[in-house]
Amino acid sequence: MSQFFLLRLSLFFLLMATSAFAQVGINTSTPHPSSVLDVESNSQGMLTPRMTSAQRNGISNPANGLLVFDTDAQAFFYYSNTNWIKLKSAVDNSLYSGWAEYRDDTYTNANPFEINKNTKYTLPNNANISNETQLPIDIPTFYDASTSKILEKDGDALNVVIEFKARPTAGSFARLSVSLDIGGAVGEIYPRDFSMAKGKNEEHYYLSSFQVFTLNTWSTNGAKIKVSCTEDTEIYDIRYVISRTHKAR
Repeated sequence: MSQFFLLRLSLFFLLMATSAFAQVGINTSTPHPSSVLDVESNSQGMLTPRMTSAQRNGISNPANGLLVFDTDAQAFFYYSNTNWIKLKSAVDNSLYSGWAEYRDDTYTNANPFEINKNTKYTLPNNANISNETQLPIDIPTFYDASTSKILEKDGDALNVVIEFKARPTAGSFARLSVSLDIGGAVGEIYPRDFSMAKGKNEEHYYLSSFQVFTLNTWSTNGAKIKVSCTEDTEIYDIRYVISRTHKAR
């Protein structure tokens, strides 16, 4: 091995050791004092690592602040504590709004949900028929069928549409009551009464909309739909449509 080659190799490692503790400037001889790396160009950009979501999630022990471009989501993600956080664009902000529909397929005209007069019930909805294609990007669902609860998100406003068919089985006049129960010290809110004036064994169509704000007690407990009637009644064809209007971000 020639002495010239050994000299060049020594100089290379010396420069590498020096640069490890110095600022680096690319296309500039005067990197900004606040930066460890200063890249300048008016015709090219800086390309970060590109990978699929599976590859990103497969990174072992990612450092806080690690930045990658997810080719599945077509977005930048950075790591913070225990989560990958998507960098939001101006377009993403509008995607915090959305709606979803949930239908019960157990209680039908032929197999109604029966309630006894003057007794409070949680309105059943198994959500076996649902449409969540228009959900906001940051929540998995509006409605948890396993607990019969309408969920909240970050204090946002919700518009809750409730509809079903009801058929009183006794009496000539019945009054149906519907409310949202958020539990705790607050309990039921937004009570609504509905007169079923057509009488016994006649089908009545119930439709009501609740504009709500999901803070405090609702945030802790969620909300259940409560129903009662002054006469024994059958309820069926239950459907919820829930829309969200997000707060400013």
